Amino acid sequence: MQNQILRYPVQHPLLKKYIKFFWALRIDQAQLNHKLIPQRNINIRFNLSSTPHYAYRGNEANRLENVYFLGLRDRSADAFLKLNGDVDVLGICFEPDGVYPFLKMPVSEFKNQILGADEIGFYPSARISERLKETQGIAERLSILENELLSLLTAPDHDLEKFRLLFNGLKHENSLSLNGFCNLHNINIRQLERMYAKYVGLPASTYSTLNRFHGSLNQMLNGAYTKLSDLAYDQNYFDQMHFIKEFKRFTGNTPREFILHNNSILQIGKMV
Repeated sequence: MQNQILRYPVQHPLLKKYIKFFWALRIDQAQLNHKLIPQRNINIRFNLSSTPHYAYRGNEANRLENVYFLGLRDRSADAFLKLNGDVDVLGICFEPDGVYPFLKMPVSEFKNQILGADEIGFYPSARISERLKETQGIAERLSILENELLSLLTAPDHDLEKFRLLFNGLKHENSLSLNGFCNLHNINIRQLERMYAKYVGLPASTYSTLNRFHGSLNQMLNGAYTKLSDLAYDQNYFDQMHFIKEFKRFTGNTPREFILHNNSILQIGKMV
């Protein structure tokens, strides 16, 4: 499985501002049961096969639309994505604040949800999906996808550019409290949180916690540690117990249980 998910770089300079990478998953006659772990980037997935995608939470199954969005989560949902048959998926992994220019709606509306494109009124997805299905070659598919995405961009969002300066500043000045950061940059904390809700989808402090979790998860998946206490120290947790508690918040498992289960798409594709 490890080699089935392939990443592809964004080619157009304008799209590089908003999209981290594209990815594809193709498997013949698969039986997949992926645990959905909160990610720090919104993903859009195009199901280009006839195999339906189902999201399970407990015994409740929900058939997903052929184009769907995974909003950011602030906790584990104990949810699974199940596929049984031929799998042909093309995905877009956006920058943390990159999806808004294409959807033109506050990203907080996707929080803790999996939503279909029709459900949120993103109607260009049907045309894009049909065009993608008309070809099997990944190069042509990516060209179609980039051209369609470019057509959705309108005038530059100057407020987004201002937010990006604050977002990147907060990410690198993590020793400051949120109030301290706002005082330093002369911005009202409520204004900052409104911008986070609009462009990122989670409160600033929650996203910072999620981002730190992914830093630790990335370190785990790449084996770049010897002891959990060292990993906790590297990622600026108070101690090992603080790290484990936060890890369980986002995965529902301890780090050891998570590695043993090995059933997250993040593990299969190292998509963190």
